[in-house]
Amino acid sequence: MTAGQSAVPPRPPVPWSAPWRWVTGEIALSWRFIRNDPWAGLYPGVAFTTAVAWHHHLPPQRFALAVAGSFLYFYLYLYSFCLTNQLTGRLEDRINKPTRPLAQGRVRTRGTLVRAAVVFTVFPLVGALLGVWAWALAWEAVTVLHNLAGGARRWLVKDFVIGAGALLMLGPAWQIAAPLSADTWRWMLTLAAVIFLLIPLQDLRDLAGDTAAGRTTLPIAHGEPFTRTFLAAGFALLPLADHFLLLRASTAWTWTAEAMTAALSWTIAWRVTRRRSPAYDHLTYRLFEFWYAALLAAAIITL
Repeated sequence: MTAGQSAVPPRPPVPWSAPWRWVTGEIALSWRFIRNDPWAGLYPGVAFTTAVAWHHHLPPQRFALAVAGSFLYFYLYLYSFCLTNQLTGRLEDRINKPTRPLAQGRVRTRGTLVRAAVVFTVFPLVGALLGVWAWALAWEAVTVLHNLAGGARRWLVKDFVIGAGALLMLGPAWQIAAPLSADTWRWMLTLAAVIFLLIPLQDLRDLAGDTAAGRTTLPIAHGEPFTRTFLAAGFALLPLADHFLLLRASTAWTWTAEAMTAALSWTIAWRVTRRRSPAYDHLTYRLFEFWYAALLAAAIITL
């Protein structure tokens, strides 16, 4: 230090910087856990809440609160499932999904268990604030059955649980914005049945990892050719369920919505017959997720 210079004291740390870094770090990590699945477990629920709120002409403040509450609820809905699913699926994730946090070594098993315990506690509390706590507890029970009680290893239980998950998504998504009605149950039961029948599409991309882990999925139990033929027929017929049970097109806008979802369905039906690669089948499944989200968003103009 030269003469005349004075020492500059170090800048004191900002009191809130460390907690803020911890919060942002946890949010970023949570996104890593769920980033493969928001089109299945986050966006559709928020889209359906938005559609119901729009249909019931909620005032702006109530509308914004319903959508924001829905986003938080379904973020925790998906995060709780992914934490426990990835805890019990580490072996197959090293083969099928090596970019997941546990498979990459970004987080340890103990830390994941702690996060799962916290989320399982917070999720029903958020549900209570939104008036849907019973749905939250039912989803946690289904999650435990699927991920921790071995249900995911048996294709019939696995597919039933995922179908039930659709029902347990649409119920609270509607109730956050408005009381349940006959229309609610029509959408819930129809989509639960559709998801139950067609969700084996996701298993086509994971055959190697599922076989290594001893998981019995529909393609493993009954053969890949049968599964692809069954799914192709199901997706080819899916627009009929959309029209008669859900969208019930009668105007130019609703016919446009039906045409878009039908195009997705028939694209999936064509792709599922082509045995290319796990990456090809992954994109095909992604189109199914897009169909689900698009259908629920279309409720804005069809309810």
